[in-house]
Amino acid sequence: MRAFLARCDVRLSTMHRVATALLSGAGILVLLPAVERDSVTSVLRALLHGDVEVDRLLLVAAVSLSIAMVVILLWMVVQQLTRFYFHASHIPHQGVETFAPRFTLTSLRLPESELSAAAEAEYAELHAAAHNLSLLVPANAHGRRRIDRQLDAYAALQSDIERSDLQRADSLLVLAAAKRRSLIDEVVKIEYGMARHVLRLQVVVLRYVKALLVVVITVLAGFVTEAAVNGASTVSASGQRWIAATMAIWAPATIIVVSSPVRWVESLLRAEGAAQSTVRNDPEFVHVENVASVIAMVAWAVAFAALAHLAFAAHLSGQERGSTSAALVASAALVAIALMRWRKPHVTAQFRQR
Repeated sequence: MRAFLARCDVRLSTMHRVATALLSGAGILVLLPAVERDSVTSVLRALLHGDVEVDRLLLVAAVSLSIAMVVILLWMVVQQLTRFYFHASHIPHQGVETFAPRFTLTSLRLPESELSAAAEAEYAELHAAAHNLSLLVPANAHGRRRIDRQLDAYAALQSDIERSDLQRADSLLVLAAAKRRSLIDEVVKIEYGMARHVLRLQVVVLRYVKALLVVVITVLAGFVTEAAVNGASTVSASGQRWIAATMAIWAPATIIVVSSPVRWVESLLRAEGAAQSTVRNDPEFVHVENVASVIAMVAWAVAFAALAHLAFAAHLSGQERGSTSAALVASAALVAIALMRWRKPHVTAQFRQR
């Protein structure tokens, strides 16, 4: 059992290194403004310059939705990372269960039944010794008051009388989920904790991959729309059509991209010999792509309406009308493909037999 617990500690350390790498990777939120700051601001400034027109307002809404989607997805990644690192601690007290947050890795105490009676007595004496209590409870009135305020926030840890330093220390150990268990109880606890880590980490990884793909395709769309402005203070009619076509293609492409990671997982199952898969029935796996797809569809509707209106402008030449109409057809075809990938019935997905 001791060897198993040591092996589990190594595995948990590896999982937390993965999560830490993704937490650092969530710095894309910091890098994105540096990459898209000039392109987005120049496009929005050009669209908002001059007289207010419906087409320009629609394009401003589409560009704004593209940036909002990236921010929302990165928010969801950080949210899931926070949920990975924290867990609920249940503190029963007089028939009432108090819930307190705790770090996903609990503090540890020496397992029960590991010491002789004499050693257990010495352990209890040292546990209450002032020089050890001072490691957790500051030996000053201000520090004690701060700890008392923290403990009073939880009903199960409140006290009507003045606490001793030992009571404060024991309550802080409770908040850290440090409890003396038997060795076999520690084994069972680590088994459940390991499962929780694995289940949460795979969701974090999928969310991060989806957010990363959306960031990449949005940055590319930002570069293309900036080319339509090309540093000008205002955007021309042809530039508006270029921006509208870019956003009308970006939106369905985003749906295809954000739904791809789950399909990659399904392909992995198929490669292992699975005849069917219910991966897309798992709400944790598809939550991000559902949110992104809804935002993308709104952005597509806005951009498509602007592109359709610009396609039938009276002053367009035949070539310009033809290229704009081709962009409309391509966008409509792409959104049809994206909707089939996204809204495929969430029942058991049958794989095609090779």
